[in-house]
Amino acid sequence: MVNFFQALDRVIATMNKSVAVFGLAAGIVITAINVCVRYIAGFYPEIGSLTWAEEVARYCFLWSAFFGAAYGFRKGVHIAVTMLIEKFPPSLAKTCVLLTHLLNSVFLGFMFYASLMVCYLNYEIGYMSEALHSVPLWVFLLCLPIAFLGATYRSLEKIYEVSLMPADKVVKSAEEEMIHDSVVKD
Repeated sequence: MVNFFQALDRVIATMNKSVAVFGLAAGIVITAINVCVRYIAGFYPEIGSLTWAEEVARYCFLWSAFFGAAYGFRKGVHIAVTMLIEKFPPSLAKTCVLLTHLLNSVFLGFMFYASLMVCYLNYEIGYMSEALHSVPLWVFLLCLPIAFLGATYRSLEKIYEVSLMPADKVVKSAEEEMIHDSVVKD
């Protein structure tokens, strides 16, 4: 069972990281190409511009941002204010950290459900992309439920990790994780 969760962890992390990097790179390349084409079109108006480039680049950046945020949950790089928790006794600090992760999981789970409904409604109504008329809009919006599901999984994973950790190690573990993950690449 442990091997299953380790394999799942690697698959989710690889997918989040790959989509974030590819989305950012694709958005930058598409935007750069469109700028060059528009510059050339200024001299040769018959060329025109890439009408689809702006919308596709926007969706590439959207996918990159959401999958990068989901990956950030694994690395523990999201903003956390631990100044007050560090002053608490260890058992109260552990309870506060668990409660924080629980509330985070509930919020992310709700966002997963809400974004799934947005995709479903776009599918039902049949909205199409403005610039890419043959592509349904829900395809581009799939990044929302997928990324929120990944982030929810990561938040639940943190609850499990913290619940198994001794109370006196919880605050130190969060600090060490932040320092370690900002230096070490995976």
